[in-house]
Order: sequence, then structure tokens, then C-alpha cells
Amino acid sequence: MVRIKRRGCPVDYRLCDQTVTLYHWDGEETVTRTVIERGAFLDFKKVQDVSKTGSREVNSFLLVIPCLESPVSVGDKVLLGEGPELAGRSDWPALIPAKVPGLVVVKWVDPKYWKGRMVHVEAGG
Repeated sequence: MVRIKRRGCPVDYRLCDQTVTLYHWDGEETVTRTVIERGAFLDFKKVQDVSKTGSREVNSFLLVIPCLESPVSVGDKVLLGEGPELAGRSDWPALIPAKVPGLVVVKWVDPKYWKGRMVHVEAGG
């Protein structure tokens, strides 16, 4: 019997080379802006479905960030590229996907672990 032992993480993060901006509102007054330079992977997906009542379009996305602790949470807004600074609560409602191309809102967050420590986080919506 031959035993094979993997030494490193089985996931390759070479595709995580995009820049994204994360916006997090604390629910009070503060909007935190975090720019992850060339350390994320953001993929957009559009699905079209045709039923008896007509066609329906669904947009979704997948965000992968290699990290030791999660920089993203449910409700955060993610923008592809380096986004602008926000003044605070007054700018938060204007930051919506319908007005800002490339902006998405996180609906779920799933941390991934290898040998007991977080190696990356996946988020989507």
C-alpha cells in the first residue's frame, strides 16, 4: 500500500489576483472601506430562465478571498476595483447595484478551513 501525504493546502490561489473594495456599515454612522489589492477573485454569473409566464433573469456572484480571518460579512457591499471613499451614513443608501456598475451585496459568507485554520472565505449573493 502506498501512502500519499499532502504537505500544503490543496487549493491554488493564483487566480485570486483581482482588486476589490469592501464596504461595511456598522448600523450606526460608520462605513468602513477596505481595499483588497490583487488578493481576491470575484466572478459574476447571469442565469436566464424561461417559463410559461415569461423569462426571468437572475444575477449572482462568487467572491473568494484567501485570509486567516474573514474580512467580509453578510450585508457588506463589494465593488470590483478600487472604489471611492464614503462620507458615512448619508452615502450608504446611494451605494446600490442599480446605480453603481460592478457593485454587489453579500447574502452569504462561508469560511473554508484546512488543518484547523481558515485558509479562505467564500461569499456570494
